[in-house]
Amino acid sequence: MALELTHEQEQLRDSVRAFLTKNADTEQALWEGLTGLGLTEIPFPERFGGAGCTLKDTSVVMHELGRTISNAPFFSSVCLAGLTLSACSSDTGRATHLPAIAAGERTATLVAGYPYSDTPITATATGNSQLILRGTQEFVVDGANADLLVVVARGEKGLELAVIDGTTPGVVRTPLESLDTTRPLTRIEFFDAHAQAVGNPNLAATLPRAQASALVALASEQVGAAEACLEMSVEYAKNREQFGRPIGSFQSIKHRLTDILVALELAHAAVLDAANADDRPTDELATAASIAHVLASEAFTFAAEESIQIHGGIGFTWEHPLHRYFRRAKSDSLLFGSTETHHEVIAASVI
Repeated sequence: MALELTHEQEQLRDSVRAFLTKNADTEQALWEGLTGLGLTEIPFPERFGGAGCTLKDTSVVMHELGRTISNAPFFSSVCLAGLTLSACSSDTGRATHLPAIAAGERTATLVAGYPYSDTPITATATGNSQLILRGTQEFVVDGANADLLVVVARGEKGLELAVIDGTTPGVVRTPLESLDTTRPLTRIEFFDAHAQAVGNPNLAATLPRAQASALVALASEQVGAAEACLEMSVEYAKNREQFGRPIGSFQSIKHRLTDILVALELAHAAVLDAANADDRPTDELATAASIAHVLASEAFTFAAEESIQIHGGIGFTWEHPLHRYFRRAKSDSLLFGSTETHHEVIAASVI
């Protein structure tokens, strides 16, 4: 499989990058622009209001959003809630909720643990596809402002997938203090909250695929952010002078930049491999997603740390954007399982 973008995906990348360069100032303008360009439609089937594109196309958008450390709810709404509904919901559930998410008319997020099946939420069926939810989920991405909550819960007969409006009585949302201020996290509590059951009969088998797809999207974002760190550092090294010469001419700086590039290229190849997911069995996709997430987490964290060092004193200041990349790097590396957790997944696939 090709570890490169098609011509159409390169055009998509260039279009998204050009838009973000001009419209990254406010969250509202950014979100309206993303939806206006049809980017929120990309991964969903056409019959449910989507564009019928691939996970690789979605990863191209996430890569560009990562470069700017975007605070738009694309990851939570499209990659977490949207992809879970697309893979794991019944046709009725998808027809009811996906068109609004694809159009950007309603934002959504996923309420689940990691792995998705390890959920602290319980569900009691009341008939007519209705569930009563109880329990608490920590660290929900964009949970405070999402219009819809897609909830993985454990029912009397196994896993359940539910959709509930964020303003439903019995839903309590508490914003949490987090390291990454550009990606809000929320504690969501359910106190006998009434939700709609939307899961398909094969929910336990389809959840891992949705989970792996979200990991690939996250890894794409990490690679994009690491790429931006490298570009900032290269530009600074060419322009900052010390002892009468650019600091980029010193061997120690060259070594740091080269090490970042090597880590970045390896992670980028792993992400492109994992993003070619459409015809792969779920177990293979899960392994590839874990490999991509591990390498992308390591590359992004390394790039952010080294870039701060290369920038010297200014790299430690609040005014410089590098601290936002460092915060996102640390947050992303722990968002859905630590690197140690994914090492176990990778090891289990080869033993």
